[in-house]
Amino acid sequence: MKNFLLLVFAMVLLNSCVSTDKLTYLQRDDSTSDTTVYNLQRSKYKVQPNDILNISIRSFDEETSSLFNSSQTRTTNVNAGDLIFYLTGYTIDLEGNIFMPVIGKLYVAGLNTEEIKVLVERTLSDFFKANGAVYVTVQLAGVRYSVVGDIAVPGKYVIYQNQVNIFEALAFAGDITQVGDRRDVEILRQTPEGVVIVSLDLTSAKILTDPFYFIQPNDIINVKPLKVKTLGIGTTGFQTFASILGVLASTATLIFTLSRIQ
Repeated sequence: MKNFLLLVFAMVLLNSCVSTDKLTYLQRDDSTSDTTVYNLQRSKYKVQPNDILNISIRSFDEETSSLFNSSQTRTTNVNAGDLIFYLTGYTIDLEGNIFMPVIGKLYVAGLNTEEIKVLVERTLSDFFKANGAVYVTVQLAGVRYSVVGDIAVPGKYVIYQNQVNIFEALAFAGDITQVGDRRDVEILRQTPEGVVIVSLDLTSAKILTDPFYFIQPNDIINVKPLKVKTLGIGTTGFQTFASILGVLASTATLIFTLSRIQ
């Protein structure tokens, strides 16, 4: 009986601890040299409905420029970060259009920011004098994404950069917990055809060459739990030992008490 209990104890101990292989990011093969260069798969994001664009128009013709930037100047006193972009930016409607003063509707869905810049400049050429050179800048109002599952601080976030990789996104949310599965992190991405779900192994350095290494606006990052979490024992050997020892001590106390009653 004693040997059986020891065997069960050893099996539970080995299967419940979280090994370093499951916790370490960007592990490389033994054959990989220390100077390996990974080619990042960068791509230009194509805007979709509900994205917010920050479009700034400047010209030597100040009177005309003020017509297009009036909505922005009225709210420059708002000190609310993300709220400013929401109030002053151009939100893409469900049909893929933005509405700009004087110009009216512009269809921008499926274009990247550089293509939208060219489109706006071409449209504005009819409103400015020959010597009134137009300067247009188009930016996404940050990269907005959500993180759910076994993350330190789940929630919705925005990072004011043009590109954000998966590790930056997770670090902003406090990183994955010790019982989160780094080998099976899901990305839910909205596309014109529907929602695409991919699984990423963040413990492998090969993630650096994956197109999904860079997240996109409106992505949802889903961190699944490790099986050890369902066991509810512990994430380290000591925690597991302490938990099992407590159970055995309670069981022994119960058996001793029942034997005394009889």
